[in-house]
Amino acid sequence: MSSAPTPAQQPLVMQIIVRRDLLDAEGWGVGPLMAQVAHATSAVLHETRERQDTQAYLEGLKNMRKVVIQTNDQASIERLAGLLSTMDPPVPHHLWIEQPENVPTCLALAPNRRESRIKKALDKTGCRLWKG
Repeated sequence: MSSAPTPAQQPLVMQIIVRRDLLDAEGWGVGPLMAQVAHATSAVLHETRERQDTQAYLEGLKNMRKVVIQTNDQASIERLAGLLSTMDPPVPHHLWIEQPENVPTCLALAPNRRESRIKKALDKTGCRLWKG
């Protein structure tokens, strides 16, 4: 009988959370949203470049895993950022704030092994897989 994998055995993944309302209600195009994703992921990889998990993730170029997740609006993405920041220890992430509008658009988590505390924070803020 095999047991469930331990967190260290889980593959590294990046979760990228995008505000769905920017596409559906605010009229942003897909291209500008993809740029927000690129900004947030580049920023978190740069900020966490000294972390062992980030280095291992970047060494596996052909095995990089990312999950794109949607959240409802500005309030929910800011709430998620707050939850991640106040965990002990904090979960490394970057909330991209588009300038000059000063609008939070996308949040990228540093490469991680899908810890249960991350899943709980995503669930608590209404995040779900991006559809369409």
